Amino acid sequence: MNAMNKEHIPYLIIDGHSIIFAWNHLRLLHEHSQLAARDELIRKMTGYQDNTGERVIIVFDGKGTKTESFYEHDSIQVFFSKKGTSADQIIERLVGKYGKKKKITIASRDKAVLDTCSSFGAIAISPNALKESLESTEEKLSKKIVQ
Repeated sequence: MNAMNKEHIPYLIIDGHSIIFAWNHLRLLHEHSQLAARDELIRKMTGYQDNTGERVIIVFDGKGTKTESFYEHDSIQVFFSKKGTSADQIIERLVGKYGKKKKITIASRDKAVLDTCSSFGAIAISPNALKESLESTEEKLSKKIVQ
């Protein structure tokens, strides 16, 4: 992919724990295993990225001494904030830096984060809207597989 095409790739930035606690199946899974809930969200969003071409970034609150970023499952980028820095702050910084240059959608249930990111040019969506988009994408994929 050339540099011009990379500039036009849409981004979806997800407030990881916000989505986990908003989606019943992930919240229930989280009660038994935080890692399993995170892994399930990452797995689902990997499929979403693969089928939409939209770059997915998931940001979680962390406990380490520095903010960590790694690529998981075919290039989904996952951030864990450092202790004392919230996932919300990381999301707002990313959108503040890139919101005017790139098409960015933010998924969170935190109204303050959504409002701040909207002011930087991002599209703000609720956890339910993200779930509907994910389900629609999964349904389209299922129909392609059946054909």
